[in-house]
Amino acid sequence: MKNKKLGQFLKKYGFYVAVSVISVGALVAIFVLPSQEGNVKNEANPYAKNEKTDGMLQGDLPNNVIIDEEDELDQTDKVTQNEATVQEDETKASEEVTNNTTAKDEVKPEVKTETFESTTASVTEEPFFADGDNFSWPVEGKIVVPYTDETTKYWFSESLNQTMRTFGICIAANENTEVKAIAKGTIVKIVDDSSSILEPGMPYVGKTMVIDHGNGYVSVYGFQGGTVNEDLLGQVVNEGDVLGTIGTPKGAFINVGDNLYLQVKHNDKVVSPMDFLKDSEETASVKTDSVDVGFATK
Repeated sequence: MKNKKLGQFLKKYGFYVAVSVISVGALVAIFVLPSQEGNVKNEANPYAKNEKTDGMLQGDLPNNVIIDEEDELDQTDKVTQNEATVQEDETKASEEVTNNTTAKDEVKPEVKTETFESTTASVTEEPFFADGDNFSWPVEGKIVVPYTDETTKYWFSESLNQTMRTFGICIAANENTEVKAIAKGTIVKIVDDSSSILEPGMPYVGKTMVIDHGNGYVSVYGFQGGTVNEDLLGQVVNEGDVLGTIGTPKGAFINVGDNLYLQVKHNDKVVSPMDFLKDSEETASVKTDSVDVGFATK
């Protein structure tokens, strides 16, 4: 009878019993089994010795490692601050470079006005002797040989016993007397033999120097066996600068004593130095008193 009743019961309520059993099983699986698995110790990884800790991800960190989010924020803030500081330093450095560059651009070099006296003599300068200017005397002394050319009478040389054209003057001065530039100019020639630059038939006057004064004016100095500062070639000299010293004359001028020969040209034409030397009109008669003229007719 019991089996029959059990069969009738299951037949009538079996479905509900089965659903209840399944539901209870599900609840046991949800709440009971996870807590039991949590008490089971994990077995050690047999390959743990071959793993590199440097390659771990954050999710693989050991359970005893605690990541402090505040520390991470602090580190992030420090990195950000460092980056800001570096950026600020770079900005300041860039501004300093810009300011220095601007300062250099704004500071203009002081331009000094150079005068002829403050500069070294140079062939690039162009001295200028204006019309109406006067020359200074190259040495102090009397004129012992006058100026003659094609328009004047000849001069008579006692040493050669003949007449000739001088195309310049001889000024008496002792041997070794310093010869000075008669005006500012550029020294363009220095030769040992005067015959290479003077007019044909001109007496020999030893070492010779030529100075270009500009505006077509040129002066020629015959040192009569004296010395010449050859280092001045190509240089610009001022009026009164020493050019060399006087020596003993030869040839046509031996009988007149130690002297300096001076010639002046304007636009390649020989002119009388007496027309340009300072105070020449007042002193000409005095300076020519000792001249042994001996003129012959033209």
